This record gives sequence, structure tokens and C-alpha cells, in this order.
Amino acid sequence: MAESRNGQVRADSRRNRAAIVTAARAAVAELGDKVSLEQIARLAQVNTRTLFRHFPTKDDLLAAVLEDYFAERVEPVLRRAAADPDPRRALETVLTESTTAFVEQPGVLALISGGARTSGIAPRYLEPLAEILTRARKAGAVRDDLTPDDIPCLVTMLVAGASHAGPDWPRYLALVLDSLPPEAARAPLPPISR
Repeated sequence: MAESRNGQVRADSRRNRAAIVTAARAAVAELGDKVSLEQIARLAQVNTRTLFRHFPTKDDLLAAVLEDYFAERVEPVLRRAAADPDPRRALETVLTESTTAFVEQPGVLALISGGARTSGIAPRYLEPLAEILTRARKAGAVRDDLTPDDIPCLVTMLVAGASHAGPDWPRYLALVLDSLPPEAARAPLPPISR
């Protein structure tokens, strides 16, 4: 009987955690990271004590939102791109789908501020991205001076442009994609200062 009760408590805890992360994602989409934990608790239909038991700090909760969104929207793109035999198309897939994911949820992109929130996610994004980019460079599909650090910057730039261009943002994505082949390079890129 105690075992059955413990199983129910664990199930309730998982449900509460999922409800909190779902509510936080919705709140972040609407209000960005300025949303209060009390607002999120109300949306999740839990009390603040329950919220704090799962997420002791706001940064812990926002990191969970990033983790959830990354697992749902970005990791599948990276897996699909890694499996694509065409290295240029693989890189285009990453740029297109990553940009689309963040255009759809600009509040999530705003959460990416480095530090603790992205410490576990960044390597999981950059490592497969580096492999995809290395494959594209070896195939001569992209310029040699493009680095894995350039890709998140390009995505951020495209998402920022989407707020200005609205539904026409794919035009600027096409412009960026056209600049990637070696024959499009008129001069080497300036070195990264770090």
C-alpha cells in the first residue's frame, strides 16, 4: 500500500513539474523572462511552494524551459541534419529550422543569455553543429572560415531581422544561405576576437 502511495506521489510530482514548465513556456512566450514565478504558479494551477520545490530559483525554471524547448524543437533538427548525406543541405536545414523555431517563440530566444541557463545546452548544440559544419567544409559546400560559433550568431541575426521583416524573413535567410558557399566569399571573414 505504501509503495502504491509513493508511486502516486511521484506521478503527481512529475505532473506538477510538467505543468509548471508548460505554464512557464507559455508565459515566457507572452511576457519574456520578466514573468513572475507567482504568475507561472497560477497558470500551472499549483501553489508557489510546489513551484519552488521543483525549481528553487527563477533561473532554474527558465533553464528547464530552454531544456524543454531545445529537446522538442532543436535536437530533432540536429539529428535529421546529421543523417542527411548532403552536407550543404544539412547545414541549410539547421539554419532554416533553428531560425524557424526561434521566430515562432522569440521569448525563448531571449532566455539564452549564456551562463547557467545554457551551460548544459550549448555543448549539445555546438558539438553536433561543429560536425555538420566540418562535413560541409570538407565537401567544399561552405567557405572554410565559417565556424560553429558563427551559426548561433546567424540564427540570432535572422530572428532579429524577422521582427522587422515579418513574414518576409525567409528572404533574408535565402540571402544568408547564398553567402555560405566558397565562391560567394569575396574576402576572408574577420577573425573572431575571443
